[in-house]
Amino acid sequence: MRTKLMIALCSIASMLALAGVASAAGFTASLFGGAVADSADVTLTSDLTDTSTANNYSGIAIAVPAGTTFSSLATLSAEFNPTVGGCGGGSPRFSVALAGGKNVFVYFGPTPSFTGCALNTWQSTGNLIGNTDTARFDTSQVPGGSVSGTYASALTLVGSQQVTEIDLVVDSGWFFTPNVQTVLVRNVKVNDQTFYAPQTSGGGSHGKSPAQLCKAELKTIGATAFEHKYGKNHNLKNAMGKCVSTVAKNHH
Repeated sequence: MRTKLMIALCSIASMLALAGVASAAGFTASLFGGAVADSADVTLTSDLTDTSTANNYSGIAIAVPAGTTFSSLATLSAEFNPTVGGCGGGSPRFSVALAGGKNVFVYFGPTPSFTGCALNTWQSTGNLIGNTDTARFDTSQVPGGSVSGTYASALTLVGSQQVTEIDLVVDSGWFFTPNVQTVLVRNVKVNDQTFYAPQTSGGGSHGKSPAQLCKAELKTIGATAFEHKYGKNHNLKNAMGKCVSTVAKNHH
């Protein structure tokens, strides 16, 4: 009986690790919208080219311990890899939910436009807490706030306010042609907690992200066959986004 109990506990622990859940210190993470996790990263997609609304947006929701304030956030960072579309239209971004119902948005990508992220390249936001970039912090939902503020101005405005949740959001498929945005994310950090760190792998296709697998297939079968296999819009140019979504779903 004790052996069976230990096996069950180990199985539960493995599933939690794959899901990226951290319960220490009151932090937990979950996925929403069209988000799909695998052992290497999380695929976040905003796809407006089909009739489904389930993948119009996606993200990671991180619940924080009770009593967390904006000023008590010491680390906020992520690694991200735009594979379709890129950065623009307000995402990818962190959305810091305040107890009063308002949000502070923290944008990824080059300031001040937050467009032009390199495609198919892993890049880091760095620690956004204490960041001095112009316009990185959007406090426009808060009275007296600004759409183009700095961390210092956000800290002054909402530093004492309670934080209830931090979301990492991708929802700007509308901004691109075709209307698809796909971003891979990993190593999402809030204070001393890290979510969705890549799992170690023995090689082969294991441990590769959906985007990596799709790029390998594209190279193998060629662009024309790849587009006809996965493309769903009028010019088939959303093939890569559809492939990533399909592979991610098949993994789970």
